[in-house]
This record gives sequence, structure tokens and C-alpha cells, in this order.
Amino acid sequence: MILGLDISTTIIGVAVVCPTTRSLVYSTHWDLSKMTNIYEKAENVGAFLHSLRSEYNIEQIFIETALKKFFPGRSRADTIIKLAKFNGVVSWLCFECLDIEPTYINVKKARSMYGLSFPRGTKGPQRKKMVMEAVIEKEKTAFTYEMARGRKNDKKGVDDRADAVVIARAGEFIIRNIDNDGFLTEKIVLVD
Repeated sequence: MILGLDISTTIIGVAVVCPTTRSLVYSTHWDLSKMTNIYEKAENVGAFLHSLRSEYNIEQIFIETALKKFFPGRSRADTIIKLAKFNGVVSWLCFECLDIEPTYINVKKARSMYGLSFPRGTKGPQRKKMVMEAVIEKEKTAFTYEMARGRKNDKKGVDDRADAVVIARAGEFIIRNIDNDGFLTEKIVLVD
């Protein structure tokens, strides 16, 4: 089984994909928003990972890479540092609990592997919505979700779960194509 994680300091999106049946087996989110410090969050994530280990035979772990650069108006340096630190903690917990070294996937590459592309000028919230819609369409009934009151927005954590599915599916794609050299294995030489 393949475990895909979308890590943030308040919610972790989780998806488990079976590479043999190519189906989404499990999708949830771990809400850490009410926990006060990184140690309490880490302890809970460790407990969640141990329960996953008892339910599924996880063989590969794929994690969305942490934000690496500052985007004016969209991110702050302390937020990036806090996220990178927690990403490292969760990565270590994955290794400690499951004896598997996680593989990191860039979010843009993962979305591309999933077949997602965004029109020029599409901003963050619009992209999140497009990702959710794509996951709902592609995964069909395997990806269940609830709407918040008023039926206008999805409930908390649905977008994180959708991102985790995209990461897990990208990991599945990487594993399936690990020995594939592609059709252009030699340098092309143009002849006059």
C-alpha cells in the first residue's frame, strides 16, 4: 500500500492507495488544530501512524514537499519555518513508526502527474477547489466528503484529503514507472 500525506501544522491529509488494484482504499484527515504545541501534535500523529500500520500494509510513503521559498503577500518566513520543522517531525515519525523512509514530491509535479493543469492567473483558493473537483471526479465513490451548512463549501479537511490523494496517486505513478526509460533513451542526432 502507498501512503500519501499532505502536511500542515493544523490538519494532515491522509490517503492510502493500493497499487495492485489501483484503488483509493482510505482517505481521512487528522485535525491537530486544537492541540497547543508541536509535541502534543507529534504524539498524536505517532498514534495515528501506529493505527494505520495495524490496518494497512504500508510499503511506500510519499509526502508533499514543504514550501521552500517566500512568496510576498502569501507566506511569512516564520510560517515557512514552522511548517518545515513540523514536516521534518512527521517525516521522522513515519520512519520511526513504519520503518519506511518517506519520498518527497513537489506539489506541482504531483498535480501534473494526476492530470491537473490550471489556467493562467488561477489563485490558491481556486486551485484548491479545482483539485477537489478533480479528485471527486476521478476517484468517484472512493472519495467521500461532506458539505458544510448551507451546502456552499466543503467541510474542514476535505481539501487536505484531496491533496493527499493527489500525492499518493503521484507516488503510485512514480512506482509504476520506476523502470521505464521512456521512448527517448538515446540522444537525438539531426541529419542534414
